[in-house]
Order: sequence, then structure tokens, then C-alpha cells
Amino acid sequence: MKLLGAALTIITTILAARGAQAAFSFTVSATHDGVAISASQVRLSPLPPGTQYGRHHRASTSLSGSRKPKTKKANKMRRANPAVQSANWCGSVAHPPSTDKIKNMHGWFQHPSCSARPGVASYPQAAAAWVGIDGDSWTSALFQSGTVCKIDNSTGVVRNEAWWQWYPSGAYTISSMPVAAGDWFEVTLNTTSATAGTVTLRNLSQGYAYSMSVGGGAALGRVDADWVVERPYYGGALAGFARFSDVWFEEAYATLVSGASLGILGANQLQIAGACSSAEFDDSEMEAWST
Repeated sequence: MKLLGAALTIITTILAARGAQAAFSFTVSATHDGVAISASQVRLSPLPPGTQYGRHHRASTSLSGSRKPKTKKANKMRRANPAVQSANWCGSVAHPPSTDKIKNMHGWFQHPSCSARPGVASYPQAAAAWVGIDGDSWTSALFQSGTVCKIDNSTGVVRNEAWWQWYPSGAYTISSMPVAAGDWFEVTLNTTSATAGTVTLRNLSQGYAYSMSVGGGAALGRVDADWVVERPYYGGALAGFARFSDVWFEEAYATLVSGASLGILGANQLQIAGACSSAEFDDSEMEAWST
């Protein structure tokens, strides 16, 4: 790691099967209540090998019928999106027209409170909420950021963390960003090309903002817009899916290269049988909840 002024620069090299590709690198800048945080206080930690957010296991079976949440907003649902079964993603995935690409992504969500799932004795258990580009129909790359609540063992102690990733490069925990149940987060992803862009993660409740400017990433298709609560991988295996309080995604939209906007209406609405359901309420609002 090399410190440059108020920014942290990290450079790694990804070796592909066909030989060395361009170096993957990123710089980090951070603020608290609008004041720059010094580089010595910015801490990013690579997650251990085998930890994976955004690795989607799609199921071939579509779900019939609607999944109506039992909330006060149920009567505001405008349209039932196509319900699709997934092994580990719960939320909305929208696709632009084939003639266009995703340029920017946006979403707010509230970090949930989490607890061990009744009747599940295996650990860790976790639930990750995030906003991302690709990873569904385009599986070779994924640009994403969000939060995770993780329960490592039967003590039930919950760890809350912020993170980001440009897959297949490993994910990074933003160790110096505080995360608490109930905090509102904003994710903004801006791509300047298929291999470069900036992700900004803001803890709106506590006044922190972290921006990572990335270059040399694996090529994105920019064809999947994701707002997801996920059952992640740890140690190369799916973790237990912790129970979590309802996660609302607000101001959820993508801006396309053409300048058009892409929202949640008509998106695939992903469900995890027996664990998580989700529903769209309007073009920019979606809920995911434990079942």
C-alpha cells in the first residue's frame, strides 16, 4: 500500500488464463461531515480468499403468482414484476435495451438489524445489501458496494461492515467507516468505460463518505442493474442466511449511456424460497424481507 496525500492508492495485478492483463488499481478518498479524512485514518482490508459478494446462482424455475409484503406500503404497489427464483439473491435486477448500456447506478437503503435464523445451526450467517452493475446475465465482472451484517458463531454477536468490490478482484471491507443497524446508506457507481469508474458509498446517518476510483477492472457488460440483499459466500461456500429487518431500496435508478433512465418497473424480482421475498412498489422503490 502506498499513501499519497489524503488518498490511499492500492495496485494489484490480475493474471488471466491468457496472460497478464492491465494492472487493477484504485485510489481512495474519504470525508466526515464534509471534512477530508487523513490517509492515516483510512483503512481498507481485503476480505479473505473464498469471501464473495455478488456470485449469483440463478435458478431455472420461475415463480408463479405475486409475493405481496405485509407492510403499510402494500397498497401502493403499482405493478407486479416477473418473479424469478434465486439461490442467493433477493431483490431487483433490471436490464437496459440491447442497444444501450448502463453508465451510472444509484440507490439508498437502510442497513438492517440481523439475528441468527431459527433452526439453522451452521455459521457464519450473514446478509449483504448492495447496489451493483452486472453479475446476473453478465457473470465475468461486477462492480458493487454495500453493507453486510455477519454472525460468526452461536454467541449471536453481529458484525456490521461496509464494503466494495470490482469482481473478480477481491472485495474490500471499509474498516474505518462505522456501520450500525438503521443507518441509511447511499451508493453511487459511475463508469467512465467498461474497465474504469468510481464508487461512492455514503453513510448518510453518520456523515461519512468514501470514494474509490478504479482502473484496470475486468470488462463490464453494463447490462445488469442490481439492487440486492444477498446470502454471501465465506470460505468458498454459501453462508447461512441471517434473518434481517426489512430493507427498503429508495431512489433506485440507473442512467444509461444514451441519457435515458432505467428503474425497477419491469425488472426481474428475485426471490429466495423459504428465506427472502422482494417486491417493487414504484419505479424507484423496492423492499426485501426475511421469510
